[in-house]
Amino acid sequence: MEEKQILLTPELSYRLGAIDVGSNSIRLIIAEPLREWNYRILDEEKSPVRLSKGLSVTGHLSPEGVQQALDALRRMKQIAIGFQVRELRVIATCAVREASDGAAFVARVKQELDLDVEVISAEREAHLAFTSVARSFQLDGKHVAVADTGGGSTEIILASGNVIEAICGSAN
Repeated sequence: MEEKQILLTPELSYRLGAIDVGSNSIRLIIAEPLREWNYRILDEEKSPVRLSKGLSVTGHLSPEGVQQALDALRRMKQIAIGFQVRELRVIATCAVREASDGAAFVARVKQELDLDVEVISAEREAHLAFTSVARSFQLDGKHVAVADTGGGSTEIILASGNVIEAICGSAN
């Protein structure tokens, strides 16, 4: 028996978009919330940008990476507009957080693309990674370690069931 897929028109749904500006790539996900805290993914995109290339030596974001990031963000914003996303959140992690010109990058994205970029802490990054795992796996009664390995940092989350006990992090 074939499973029927019902797509709601944008007027009837509340489409959400999220963009993750990472050290090596930028990712977009567009989703449509469903009943009982479920959701349907409508689109996923990824662009390699290498913002952190040379960061450990210069302390600055890669100029080529910044231009590629702006191009990717412009394209992803257009995709979100095409899907009639009602709310688009953009977060940035390690590279933008640690670069001396990270705030200038955020300001440039706002000025050129009218996107607000939220630079999140390593702890917030770890909480988001754990939330994703907890939504996908039954953790009740289990002791777990979750490793979020990114291009610029790694966070290790230790948990008992759905309760985070400790977060350890390091720059890559």
